[in-house]
Amino acid sequence: MQSSNSRRAPSPARLAARAVVGTGTLLSFVVATSCAVEPEPPFDPSAAGSSTSGGSAGNGSGAKGGTGGGSGSGTGGSGATGGSGATGGSSASGGAPATAGMSGSAGRGGSNASGSGGTGVAGSAAVGGASGSGTGAAGGMAMSGGQGGMSMGGRGGMSTGGAPGGAGMGAAGSSGKPAPKPSMGCGKASPQTGSSNSPLNVSNHQYYVKLPTGYDASKPYPVIYMFNPTGNPLNWAEQNAGYEKNAAKDAAIRVYPGPLSMSSGWGSGDVSFFEPLYNAILGAFCVDQERVFAAGESSGGDFVSILGCEHGDKLRAVAPCATKDVGGYPLDTSKRMCKGEVTAIVIHGKNDNVVGPENGPKTRDFYVKLNHCDASAMTQPVMNYTDAKSNCVQYQGCDDGFPVYWCQHTDPEYSNTNHGWPHFAADMTWGVFSSY
Repeated sequence: MQSSNSRRAPSPARLAARAVVGTGTLLSFVVATSCAVEPEPPFDPSAAGSSTSGGSAGNGSGAKGGTGGGSGSGTGGSGATGGSGATGGSSASGGAPATAGMSGSAGRGGSNASGSGGTGVAGSAAVGGASGSGTGAAGGMAMSGGQGGMSMGGRGGMSTGGAPGGAGMGAAGSSGKPAPKPSMGCGKASPQTGSSNSPLNVSNHQYYVKLPTGYDASKPYPVIYMFNPTGNPLNWAEQNAGYEKNAAKDAAIRVYPGPLSMSSGWGSGDVSFFEPLYNAILGAFCVDQERVFAAGESSGGDFVSILGCEHGDKLRAVAPCATKDVGGYPLDTSKRMCKGEVTAIVIHGKNDNVVGPENGPKTRDFYVKLNHCDASAMTQPVMNYTDAKSNCVQYQGCDDGFPVYWCQHTDPEYSNTNHGWPHFAADMTWGVFSSY
């Protein structure tokens, strides 16, 4: 096999999506984290690089006014000696709410930072706010949601600007998102969806489809493929993955396929089935081809990990969970010829006693290398997913628009084996998926 270095470049539409992600919390939901690298605590606002620029901008014709802006005491310098107003700084929230970039988009992280930090400070107080907004944008470019917030001119006014946070999740800046790309199925009324009791069939594989609430055949929708674990019925994913209980139910087409053999699970013999399934879905339903995602657990996770390389030109993000190496598809980028590129959210139990805790990091490292992330850099905790039962971090320095997340959790799900699809996974993955 050829080296991954020769894999085909992403499409122009994806290049357009490669603005970086800013600070933020999860909006509403593909897939990776680190076993060898322990997650770092949320970023300390006092370490936010150029965030002190808000204070320095307080310098101007009124020296005391500048000092007030720098200290963030909210008094704008004692009395009115700093300039025309003694309220400079007290009116500033340093970029207003500390939840900058709640949408998960980098651009929004920066723009929310542009508060009026210290507008009443004499002389150059307004500059304090400007410097806050500038560094907020830079924080977003680093994909470190916390840094974007922490430089929001907090020291230009009150010390509320830029509360520490974890890494933002999801896509590049919203202005760089590609337009929807409708599939051939758009405009087709009353498509067959099948059901768990009466499934459809393609290439000797069963599957069925769940349409979003109020499905409109003229509107392109994102698609989530969810692959079930070995030895479980076809409807396992519908009942247990969580996409029928969160915002994905109203916003995305969900596809629930089964392997050739339920008792054997997903394996290398199933890989050729994905393209016919993919084409069948595009032909029957109105799909946004720029936003196709895949997730899976256990052997289903193995399969999704394979698809992220073999069919990365069709998928935008993948979320493999509880994985292991699969014969014929080694987790070695030098032995694979991957197509396209995907965001990866790799989920694995820290104490997995079915495939072992050591296998998840192999999948993580595969995607870290594939997406050219900086494996030596400090990972950034993902906001709202820092507890032991999720424990998600984001790698830094990855290719623009293609981050890698790693969630090494301790959720005892799946008969207390720490091997299953954890409770946080549906919301966390949909948060990332929906940001694109």
